[in-house]
Amino acid sequence: MGLRHKRKKQHGTTTTIALVIILVLILVLIWSEFISGPNRVKEQIYAQRIEKIEKKNKDIQGISEHVFEYTTYQGYDDTTLYWYNAKSKLITTRDMDTLNYKKAKRIAKKNYKINCDSIVLGYGYNNPVYEIRGSKKLILLDYDSFERVYERETQ
Repeated sequence: MGLRHKRKKQHGTTTTIALVIILVLILVLIWSEFISGPNRVKEQIYAQRIEKIEKKNKDIQGISEHVFEYTTYQGYDDTTLYWYNAKSKLITTRDMDTLNYKKAKRIAKKNYKINCDSIVLGYGYNNPVYEIRGSKKLILLDYDSFERVYERETQ
């Protein structure tokens, strides 16, 4: 009996390319489900909430989302500022004439040593607030009393 040499079967380039393509497809599927999937859901929920608010108030504009203890939405029309909760239900309103960014910035600087880089409206624990970021800090000032509701260091 002669010795037979066992030949190892070698796979060609076609098989290698096919395996690479399958691997890429699997990675794309995983990415779409676990990375971009949750973002699409969040965007859809956001769009639905904004649509509900716009149906309730045809003149509202400038709607923005604010997340602090919970998610709220702020918007305005010619005469009124509006705050809505995450269920698109009206929380409170204020007359547009009461909006005073300058005073909020001045108080943040004078009382809390915060030079304002940005200021937006939001909702604190129980009331509308001015959210001010600057000097590596975040501060929430009550909309009506301008008293500090919350403050922390930022990066």
